[in-house]
Amino acid sequence: MTKGLNLQSLKIENRSLILYALNSEGALSRKELSAKLGLTPAAVTKICAALIEKGFVKESGEADMAGKSGRKEIMLSLCLDGRLAFGINAEKDGITLSVSDFSGRLLKRERLGFISDVDEVIKKSRSFLDTFEKRDKIVAAGVCIIGSLSENDFGIWKEQHLKERFEKAFDLPVVIENNVKAFAEGELLYGNVRSAGSVLFLKWGPGVGSAIIANGKVFSGNDSSITEIGHYIVNPAGVRCRCGRFGCLETEVSEDAILSEINNGQTLDESFKNCNNNIINIIDHKIDMVALTLTNTATILNTNSIVLFGTMFNNDFVQAKLKKQCLRYNTNLSEDMIEVSKLNSDGDYIGATAICAKKFFFESED
Repeated sequence: MTKGLNLQSLKIENRSLILYALNSEGALSRKELSAKLGLTPAAVTKICAALIEKGFVKESGEADMAGKSGRKEIMLSLCLDGRLAFGINAEKDGITLSVSDFSGRLLKRERLGFISDVDEVIKKSRSFLDTFEKRDKIVAAGVCIIGSLSENDFGIWKEQHLKERFEKAFDLPVVIENNVKAFAEGELLYGNVRSAGSVLFLKWGPGVGSAIIANGKVFSGNDSSITEIGHYIVNPAGVRCRCGRFGCLETEVSEDAILSEINNGQTLDESFKNCNNNIINIIDHKIDMVALTLTNTATILNTNSIVLFGTMFNNDFVQAKLKKQCLRYNTNLSEDMIEVSKLNSDGDYIGATAICAKKFFFESED
């Protein structure tokens, strides 16, 4: 690699460090940024000047110098509100279209049933965007899908060249990500783990997924897939999973699996409201499976925190019982180390927002 490319990569990395620091810490002065990041004051001043010129950062008042003498320091903060993301979040039970700003604030949302025809998704998306007044402020589109990102098997749609098709249809740059990893990126940008060390992130709902957040990054394996405890084998005599193995955690505890075992013709919410001893025993058993898998994984990874995300955690009973079982199985955990994400109600759009903000703001190469 040439010297010029090395310098450019370093410049981009240092710019990202400053943006991420302002996101996790809030407003900071140039002096504080220099001390926190180990960058020279001259480098911080130069990078911040360029970020201010681009409108990524703004000066936001003077620091509180109570009891101190000398020149007052100027505080810097992010400019996220004016940059918008269009989102498509595709789950088994439906698709959500959204527009939000890069700070994570939702501006418009529409929920649809699941659509298998990508051309119909494009048609619905165009109609959605046509009714949005600030269409010209949308910087990029984020697409969150279940499953693989392979060009030959694009997750839930089983389509090739999906990115190119969306970019042509929307006239926007597009980033596509596995939904669980995208949700973890949202947790890192907008949740309570921005400065945490090692975090195990669990999504439990129509499916089961997981990710690891370590040192400010969402961990990916060698094949670019996230660490996936949904495919830990918990019942060798269980049904065949979509991954080809038998008795994976997802096949045992997904919402569909629970409903199939309860078999009372009701929705899961209705079943929770009309619990009898049989239903309680079934749900207890499913929670126990998740707790064992979660605590074993947390032990191996030595995580500082476990973040719970997904529709199953809308239920207080599930939240409380899972925490209780995790603490029972791993005495090194404490109750404050296990929490439901504050973004849980935003799950149908926050991942798409996060992957756009990451690529086109925090780690932008422009």
